[in-house]
Amino acid sequence: MRRSAFARARKPALVAVGVMTAFAATNLSLSTNAAPAAFGYGTAAFVNSAVPSTLTSDFGPGGALLINDTNIAGEPSIGINWKTGAALYMADRSTYKITIDNATTPPAISWTDASSPYSLANLDPILATDSQTGTTIAGGDDGLCSAMSITHDDGASWTPTVPCPFAPDHPTIGTGPFHAPIPADAVGNEVSYFCQQPTINVLPDECSYTHDGGTTWQPSVVDTARSCFFQVGHVKISPDGTAYIPNKSCTDASSGKNLVGGLITTDNGQSLSSYRIPGAPTPAAGFDPTVATDTNNRVYESWSRAGDYHPVVTWSDDQAKTWAPQVDLAQTVSPALTAATFESAVSGDGGRAAVAYLGTWAGVSGQNPFTTGFHGVWYLFVSYTYDGGKTWQTVQATPEPVQRGEIDSGGTTTGGQRNLLDFMDASVTKDGRVVVAYADGCLNACNSSAGTEAQSQTDAYATIAYQSAGQGLFAGYDTAPPVTAPSSPALTATPDTSNGTVGLSWSAPNDGGAPITSYQVSRGLQAGTETPYQRVTTGTTFTDTAVTVGTTYYYTVSAVNDVGSSAASNEVSVTPTTTPAAATLAATPGKGQVILSWTTPATGGAPISGWEVYRGTASGTRTLIQTISTGTSYVDNSVTGGTTYYYVVAADNRNGRGAFSNEASVVPRKGK
Repeated sequence: MRRSAFARARKPALVAVGVMTAFAATNLSLSTNAAPAAFGYGTAAFVNSAVPSTLTSDFGPGGALLINDTNIAGEPSIGINWKTGAALYMADRSTYKITIDNATTPPAISWTDASSPYSLANLDPILATDSQTGTTIAGGDDGLCSAMSITHDDGASWTPTVPCPFAPDHPTIGTGPFHAPIPADAVGNEVSYFCQQPTINVLPDECSYTHDGGTTWQPSVVDTARSCFFQVGHVKISPDGTAYIPNKSCTDASSGKNLVGGLITTDNGQSLSSYRIPGAPTPAAGFDPTVATDTNNRVYESWSRAGDYHPVVTWSDDQAKTWAPQVDLAQTVSPALTAATFESAVSGDGGRAAVAYLGTWAGVSGQNPFTTGFHGVWYLFVSYTYDGGKTWQTVQATPEPVQRGEIDSGGTTTGGQRNLLDFMDASVTKDGRVVVAYADGCLNACNSSAGTEAQSQTDAYATIAYQSAGQGLFAGYDTAPPVTAPSSPALTATPDTSNGTVGLSWSAPNDGGAPITSYQVSRGLQAGTETPYQRVTTGTTFTDTAVTVGTTYYYTVSAVNDVGSSAASNEVSVTPTTTPAAATLAATPGKGQVILSWTTPATGGAPISGWEVYRGTASGTRTLIQTISTGTSYVDNSVTGGTTYYYVVAADNRNGRGAFSNEASVVPRKGK
């Protein structure tokens, strides 16, 4: 249900939007013009467009104006006709036709009134389009029945249709292909569903359906377990005709607890069953979950989870029998979001999907964002996956807030901010662009850092966010990335002190769209003087053995592909060193002593820090008897005259002990 508000000042009709990333033919969508070359590759970007404030659609007898409701868009729906490229947007009593010209930069977006005369008096507006056929059903509640209309020509003409389920609140509509086998009463190629929740939330949700294009609607059906009640989300129909109606509160018979789940029908509405998502308890507050189905009939479901109100998403490949682990989309934004609401899922090719939602960094994770006093600053985000949910990337689709303060979930009787109502909506164009219909609740001064919550308690301006660039949800419209030279590698160097060589290693950089064929190692004796030295065709390492210990070398490396060479990597400097070489040892006998002296060997590039003296009484056996910090001689007085001794010495530097000297044998004389 909604609360009305009259038109207020609004944002400009077209706003270029910056992108924020978070932890991949002919355009037939919304235009008859060719898509810009940039579309279909890179990170998604959006433009935002608001309905003109002068556009009205509600007229009384004789054409008298009743109300301008462009600023009463609390529950927007959107559908896109792939046959014409037009989009229809509904909020309150109005339906707008949106056309977009992608030949301009940014795209030129126009709005016109396309409202049905049969749906001007309704409660809880809802709209859905079968993109393949262009059929749109729009309208809303009107007491126990509903004031709905059907158009096949983007709102140029409408036909009334009146589904009349028992449940009288919070409707959703969906239209799409029949599930096999096609029922005997089928007329045309589409089945449509009209589902609602009862105002008493202990009664189950229910759906009526039409097999003849809306001429007649069958009586309402409830799921056999009568287990899902309250907060029914938008109906979505998969390519195989399976219809899903998400719900935030379905009772689990085994535990008695309420879980996020939904209703499902595989027989064109004649019966409903229910499903539950394990590990998804019903949130204490919040709004509808959302579903989307891709071309492989995978169903995605997203909601603000219980406990911390983070946006999460999961998916099922077996008609909701089992579900993948939930992905926390709040963590795909840096810093992480603290809360989200109004999730709306869309999908395209198998493995490609997106979830739009309002998110905020205000407060702390776990704080209820739907209570009076929550000081949120809310933006529109869209999270994409192109690999079946393995990874997600998120963009901020509005540069300015769409709401300040809490988003009131308490219904029309509360005194909080009730301008943004129970949901927003998203759809996808034929070439895979995501289009989000939302209500902008933060206009003019509210957008500035000095904006206050009081300035956004009544605004709800009809607005869309349109994906103007970046990778979409249909791979057939991906633009091949430009082929360039590779990026620069990241280089590290490590001296091998065991043999005095230099080991180089580097990361494999982005290849620029063409395989890297080699790496060019450059070397110099001063910083910035590197010249080509060695080409490496296999691997990302190189050992430089043609070095002199103690000499400092400077290195860079560049990656090469068929386009050319990357810029040089970071420069690294390294001085190869090793342990000292072997000294030449001489031993002279004395009375009761041995006098040792030795030459100073090559140092290995590092200063000699001392000497080790070894002795044994048999050739080849030795024990350390003395360490010396300075000098090149030593007198061994702890010997016995007439005994043969064998000596070696070794020099030390910072790399360790060097090679042993020659072995010198000596027999000291007896006596002192």
